[in-house]
Amino acid sequence: MRKIISILLLLLVTACSAEEQPKAETATVQAAKTQELQAPFQSISPSQAVQLIADKTDLLILDARTTREIRQYGAIANSEQADIRGIVQEGLPIPKTQPVLVVCAVGGRSYAVGKFLVKQGHTEIYNLSGGLDNWTKAGMPVVFPAE
Repeated sequence: MRKIISILLLLLVTACSAEEQPKAETATVQAAKTQELQAPFQSISPSQAVQLIADKTDLLILDARTTREIRQYGAIANSEQADIRGIVQEGLPIPKTQPVLVVCAVGGRSYAVGKFLVKQGHTEIYNLSGGLDNWTKAGMPVVFPAE
């Protein structure tokens, strides 16, 4: 009987060895990352935003700040200013599958707009975490509108 118990314990220890656990954790982490990449809404860092801009030629960069803020602090090149009231009342006049990067001063308005767009059926929305403030702190360039 002791011999059977010893064999069962040995099998149990072998089945749950430390070698197998990292593989399971790695698979779990990879699955979570894949799911995150497929999520309709993500907050991303400035460096991730730079990569996104480079990778997605059809990306719309939507700036949710006021004209005054854009004149004072600049904007990401090729961004379009968003009229938040217009977005809420009429939606965005773009395909719901077009990727959109939403930007504001520090990330609050863009987060809210991004979540709203997802509720409206848009499938690929990115929020610039920390907004233009984080973008400029990371040393990323801005452009200023012509007066």
